Amino acid sequence: MARPTCRFALYRRIVCAAIALLFIFGITRVPEVHAAYWDDVYQGFEQFSRLPGDVYQLKESYRQTQEDLEKARNSLESYQEQNAQLLEQNRKLTDTVTELKNLQTQRDQASHRNKILIITAIILLAGYFIGIRLLRYGMRRRSGRY
Repeated sequence: MARPTCRFALYRRIVCAAIALLFIFGITRVPEVHAAYWDDVYQGFEQFSRLPGDVYQLKESYRQTQEDLEKARNSLESYQEQNAQLLEQNRKLTDTVTELKNLQTQRDQASHRNKILIITAIILLAGYFIGIRLLRYGMRRRSGRY
């Protein structure tokens, strides 16, 4: 009696396994699903086989980006150094321009002072000669020569 129960359990397991396999492989569904399943598996393997190439491309892109970033950093550092040098040159030029303006102002003041001095000397000389002429004329008139 134990034997028929064991066969029944075996048959039951076989039927359950067959139904499970039918659901797993999609035989109970439409045939397109079965084809799509194998296409999906194939595409999955294909994508999996492309992964090393994609990883290599990503590594190469990462390396290139790091190189570009390093170049940009170096450029930035050189621009900062140039900027500091230009600022120093600008400060020196500003000091030189200020000094030249001061010298020009001093020259203009000296020139103006010299002009005033020369004009004053000419006026004094002219006044001296005119004064002497007027003094002589007055003395001659008093003495009665005219």
